[in-house]
Amino acid sequence: MRVLVTGANGFVGAALCRKLVERGDAVRGLVRRSSDLSLLADLDVERAVGALDDPASLADAARGVEAVYHVAGAVSDWGPLAYFRRVNVEGTGSLLRAAVRRGVGRFVYVSSAAVHSFIDAEDMDERSPQLPTPFPYCRSKREAEALALGFHRRGEVDVTIVRPGDVYGPGDRVALLRLSKLLESGCMAHVGRGDKLGAFTYVENLADGLILAGTVEHAAGEAYVITDGVKLTWRTYFEKLTAALGVPPPRISVSPALAYAAASMLESVHRLFHIRRRPPLTRYLVTHLSRDFHFSIAKARRDLGYEPRVGVDEAVRRTAEWYERVVRRAG
Repeated sequence: MRVLVTGANGFVGAALCRKLVERGDAVRGLVRRSSDLSLLADLDVERAVGALDDPASLADAARGVEAVYHVAGAVSDWGPLAYFRRVNVEGTGSLLRAAVRRGVGRFVYVSSAAVHSFIDAEDMDERSPQLPTPFPYCRSKREAEALALGFHRRGEVDVTIVRPGDVYGPGDRVALLRLSKLLESGCMAHVGRGDKLGAFTYVENLADGLILAGTVEHAAGEAYVITDGVKLTWRTYFEKLTAALGVPPPRISVSPALAYAAASMLESVHRLFHIRRRPPLTRYLVTHLSRDFHFSIAKARRDLGYEPRVGVDEAVRRTAEWYERVVRRAG
């Protein structure tokens, strides 16, 4: 199969490209002209230079492909709603129109489990509530899902939605690097006791789930939460990660109320002074870490035959090994 992967040079996109190449697909990756292509260096992936705000480049990238995996997007816990809508909603709409124009058969949209809000619950699923949220990222992902499913309902292209949880693994140059600096400096603190459940999703397991979502015929028109299917607290995860990295685990705990107040203050300062970079702490992050955010993957198992193949301990080991090889030695 000939496929297009947007955001191919990124953390999730590169892992997906690797899996697709390994199974024999002809892969074209959409990358920006200024992109760091190091994660694609050893992969047989055709590079298409373009951007979500450049419709002509999207039409060129989608020429001759049978399926599109739309991984690219604005992924952050901080930023103005207009920015998230421009990338995640308008950009997705441009790509969908390009896919329709080129006669693409299948479109997999990578959304987020965060569309379900942070309602402090275990075993949520695809039918769980999507409550009003102040977080622009969540709102833009919901809008993009609705837009994509509209194309599906009109019969223009078969769409499948994938909602990953908290993605981690080798190649994560954003969240892992930020966390590792805090962990190595001893500045990392738990929100509360660190006993809330996360929706942990190892990047290679996610890539397997994405491929199934794009190839199982009856998955068209459906949405699937993809995680590792484990009940793991943030405290346990950080204990495993720090042990693998060879640094002490976090010992400090901060009450959720105090952390939320600090995050609100920092966000206000950034808005007041028009500081564009992310605050050191955000309300999104505090809310996420102070509530259970756990999902059942029963639907993905039943419909797609999805089964996480890499367990948590092995996933953490591979993540730490990559960090040691690529980050520590390079630094």
